[in-house]
Amino acid sequence: MEGTVLVHHGPYESIPEAASPGLKFLRRFLPALDSLNPDVDRITPFFTPGAPILIGSSPPTAASQAVPLLEVRSQHLAQFHHHVHLAWDIDLGKDKGPVYTSYSRAAPDEETAQRGQLYAPLAGEIQMKRTVMFEATSETIFKTDPDQFAVRVREFNILDLEGSEESDLQIVEMRIYLDQRPIQAHAAALFGISAYAGS
Repeated sequence: MEGTVLVHHGPYESIPEAASPGLKFLRRFLPALDSLNPDVDRITPFFTPGAPILIGSSPPTAASQAVPLLEVRSQHLAQFHHHVHLAWDIDLGKDKGPVYTSYSRAAPDEETAQRGQLYAPLAGEIQMKRTVMFEATSETIFKTDPDQFAVRVREFNILDLEGSEESDLQIVEMRIYLDQRPIQAHAAALFGISAYAGS
């Protein structure tokens, strides 16, 4: 498999206009992922409906099921943001074979499989295949926290992208590696204090 790798150091906000397609996708995607205003910053268009989202070793969840959960975060969070440290964009456009990911995606039919096209292709002819990876620290602040303490967690994310051209790249699989325990522990402490205080 041949591929060109492009690297970006620093926040996603500093990705330049002349960056590679995958890095520009990341610059558009992360504001929507971080947004607590889903009516304005819609995240749905960035995913194919059946795209599996895998967090650690948990079973995959389809994007069509996970995205609605992201859209209710504004009820609980005052702030959420990814501080990107390093990002990679791998151009897989020269690879004509099927992509084998951690979650099996069946070819839609035998003819498509024989032509060596991608599994679960988007509508139209697939011209672009990219894998974008980024290392970041996510910052979460809960509304109910009187101290507005920012819970910071290191993450590593992998986005497999497909599209007929740069403008319609979509995520066909997302893998997230992080330790969720600090967020869960802080949330439990806050809700426990709130519940006690309200009794």
